[in-house]
Amino acid sequence: MLILVLLALALGLRLAHLSSALASPLSYQLSPDEGYYLTFSKAVAAGHGTDSAELISLDPGYGYLLGAAFRLFGANLFVVFLLQALLDTATVYGLVVIGRLLGRERAGLYGAAIYALTSTAIMYSAALLKEIWVASFVTWWVAAALKLTRSRSRAPWLWFGAYCGAGVALRANLLLLGLLAFLLPVAASWPQRTYRRWAGNAALLAAGMAAMLAPWSMRNVSVHAGISPLPRNGGISLHQVYNKDNPTGEFWVPGFVSYLNPGEIWRGYETEAEARAGHALTPSEVDRYWRDQALEYMGREPVRVARVIARKALGFLSTAEIPDNRSTYEESLFSPIMRLLPRPTAALAVLGLAGLLVLAVRDRRWPIIAAPIFVAWITFALFFDSDRFRFHAATLLALCAGIWVDGIQRSLRETSHRRLLGAAAPAVVLATIAVALGFGKPAPPIRWDQIAWGYIRMGRVDQAREVAERGARLEPNNGDIWEALGFTAIQRRQFEEAASDYRRAIQIRPRSHVAHYDLAKVYLELGDREHAAAEAARALDLDPLPEYRALAEQIERGR
Repeated sequence: MLILVLLALALGLRLAHLSSALASPLSYQLSPDEGYYLTFSKAVAAGHGTDSAELISLDPGYGYLLGAAFRLFGANLFVVFLLQALLDTATVYGLVVIGRLLGRERAGLYGAAIYALTSTAIMYSAALLKEIWVASFVTWWVAAALKLTRSRSRAPWLWFGAYCGAGVALRANLLLLGLLAFLLPVAASWPQRTYRRWAGNAALLAAGMAAMLAPWSMRNVSVHAGISPLPRNGGISLHQVYNKDNPTGEFWVPGFVSYLNPGEIWRGYETEAEARAGHALTPSEVDRYWRDQALEYMGREPVRVARVIARKALGFLSTAEIPDNRSTYEESLFSPIMRLLPRPTAALAVLGLAGLLVLAVRDRRWPIIAAPIFVAWITFALFFDSDRFRFHAATLLALCAGIWVDGIQRSLRETSHRRLLGAAAPAVVLATIAVALGFGKPAPPIRWDQIAWGYIRMGRVDQAREVAERGARLEPNNGDIWEALGFTAIQRRQFEEAASDYRRAIQIRPRSHVAHYDLAKVYLELGDREHAAAEAARALDLDPLPEYRALAEQIERGR
């Protein structure tokens, strides 16, 4: 009965947030990665277009899952968010299952309750991002791994290998989890010390992984001109972090990229690599070029790179929010659930790691629980130190937090001061570090341009104008905000004002092909064909889209 109440609570919170998300402008103006996956999934549902240049840069698994949902139910985001709410509720139950397998059912219930109340999980359940799926994958990976170490049967190793391979399509860094899975046959055969049993289980695991990775490799041969099952963005992502123009190792976008969405980032990097090479390059060659550039920089600056990695690794504990595509601060503007629940990232990390230490003292299976946390942490430190990467460890950190709470309760009940100190001391030390790391760091800025464009897509132009004007006062050098102002001016047929707004946007961001295109149309409305032609030509030069070409030809015919 208690489990049913817990699952009802988890699902109820997610559905309550979903009802708010459906009326939120953030659900109408999707973040860069969300927009990518929406386009990708529509191409999957239509049965063509997934090999276009704009759709080869991110992990494809989530796009195919969305495409299947769109094929069955139509391109309905509500259905997707509802499915994700149900999936995340099942993940809550997965933590209960892990608690039972560890012989710590009460700790599993505590961990499940903590995750059910985790605001970032609730936020991601109503976002077109793969985080909920990754969290579910790693949770059931741990449950399956714990079962395998006690199984005498051979067939489950084959299926577990296939499951590990499926995870790689969902998120490339989960390949590390697949490689760590090869340590499980050692644990399973350790009491008997039989080499034959270990080798047989490992072979079945490898066969299952290979079978599941083969379709992605075959896809990439035709799409990327490379046999690797991984997407062709690893080298570009590495270069975004490690290069001479980005000594701090933060998220960085070079000047030759026009927009932050994945397709535009890929296009900018591809164009620049081909310009430097002097000839056309395959996607694999483009990615290899930028990986080599990043590795060359890392070889020249090993001390600086080591400091960056160490700082980000420590930042995994920080209380400061590091948003990526979605922010709890923005969500709280429109969702009462997000306003009521605390932001738990640092608390999960602190109590989770303290609980993992408690588990390590008493259970030799603790590395299985630690593996997904390690994968998330190493990805956070090596690539982008954002909350999305931290979230991939959220379920297991919540479980370990439940183990810590249970350990504290047992110590108090048994009046074991030594055990109480052993559990409390690491948490106190980690909490002190977390607070120190986050002290004085401001809350992440609200993306007023995102909200303004969301209102525009909802047809609420007056609210969009109000938000954009506020954003322009706070961030006068944000080109997206000036584009939003220009668009709202067009809707009010104030073309002189629109032209001024778009010129300001272009002054801030000269490579904004959308701003050049829209300004060309404004000049046409003003009867200025000469400037309209120049702006249309510039838009076409930056991005040869069909609508840009059609506008340029229309202007030329009318001159």
